[in-house]
Amino acid sequence: MTTPLERIRRRYENTDKKCPECGYVDEEGNWESRTDGGRIVYRHVCPSCAASREHTFTLG
Repeated sequence: MTTPLERIRRRYENTDKKCPECGYVDEEGNWESRTDGGRIVYRHVCPSCAASREHTFTLG
């Protein structure tokens, strides 16, 4: 059983693969997630150019 937060991360890993900076398509996805209890941040670092992008959600 997966949580809603895990499903969001998988969605990014499956649909948001192309780096907007260099155009590299990261087939592995590799989005990481972290939370501080008040928000959750999904982050991806491009393996080609090291550009970082994040999606942040406020909880509660």
